[in-house]
Amino acid sequence: MGPGWQSGQMRQARDLLFLWNAWVQIPTLACMRRAKWHHLGHDRCTVPIYEASSPRGVVPLLKTLMSSYCTNDCKFCMFRSSRRIDRYRWEPEELAKIAIHLWEMKKIKGLFLSSSFEGDPDETVERQLETVRMLRRDGFTGYIHLRLMPGTGMEKIKESMTLCDRIGINIEFPNKELYEEMKGGPIDFSQDVMKRMEQISRIARKECQADVDTQIVVGIEDYDDEILKKTEWLYKKLNLARVYYSGFEPIPDTPLEKHPPCPKLRELRLYQTSFLLRDYGFKLDDMVFDGKGMLPLDEDPKFLAAKTADLFLDINEASYLDLLRVPGIGPVSARNILEERPLRDEKQLRSIGVNLKRARPFIFLKGTQKTLADEKVYRS
Repeated sequence: MGPGWQSGQMRQARDLLFLWNAWVQIPTLACMRRAKWHHLGHDRCTVPIYEASSPRGVVPLLKTLMSSYCTNDCKFCMFRSSRRIDRYRWEPEELAKIAIHLWEMKKIKGLFLSSSFEGDPDETVERQLETVRMLRRDGFTGYIHLRLMPGTGMEKIKESMTLCDRIGINIEFPNKELYEEMKGGPIDFSQDVMKRMEQISRIARKECQADVDTQIVVGIEDYDDEILKKTEWLYKKLNLARVYYSGFEPIPDTPLEKHPPCPKLRELRLYQTSFLLRDYGFKLDDMVFDGKGMLPLDEDPKFLAAKTADLFLDINEASYLDLLRVPGIGPVSARNILEERPLRDEKQLRSIGVNLKRARPFIFLKGTQKTLADEKVYRS
């Protein structure tokens, strides 16, 4: 975008900022309800801000694509090369100027920058890095999350890790066959995506630099057990900070325009299970799937795993990892239990953060000569 642009084109260019996932088109109002967007006026355009969630609360981010020009013809993507749409591209200097201005005004705390694939991965990433270099040069110390392109060269990857807080490449699908069927481009899933992610992970672990994450599209000819098997491998072997799931939504004028959208509850169950794998010591074998390899939607996966395993623990004797398997007990309350033991009654458990409504069927207090049954706590 440059000074010669007309106002109508500037208004259209804001679409780049909404479409930060680079594969899903959501009408503006639905997008704002689902993804917590709000608007800020800036110069000649309206800038939407995404309110990301973190353990420390809401983090407002400027989320945008560097470009919507794409050479791939992905079956599920609004930017597929054969689709007739208006396309736009940020100039690095202009995007950096907007980002640092909003940051100085304390309207944002960071930038999430992705892009469509413009043929040469290094050229695409170089434009992203130009923006990031300018920001850091001008004193921007906020959070920067960079989504790299498949096949990005190691030199660009290493520079990204020195400049950014988090980077990654979207693996998109849990296996090579589905990836190649859906992507419609020259990208090699094994070499350009998975091998690159392994290289990024090795650098991150060796040099303790940027966190690494990725994204998987959910709801196109896939199964939960396969997605979670890949997720477990990404967490355990590559030490990823996060695996994101993006539920498929059909895009008009694409080969999948009549494909049903992914249920929101399915996306939620996948996230719940992924956190059990990442933070709670669970393994994929601990999870319960139906006969088709899908997570049951009508029950929380942690509760279902505990019920299936016939879990019943003495709170005063259970290990930290065993406590984490109890519904209603998380890492904080499990540590509190270890510090405060011996515990004597329900009041104590509630005071240190245990959700008794969820935990009751799976715990007792034998070590205090008083069981939770005495407290009218029962197992269903």
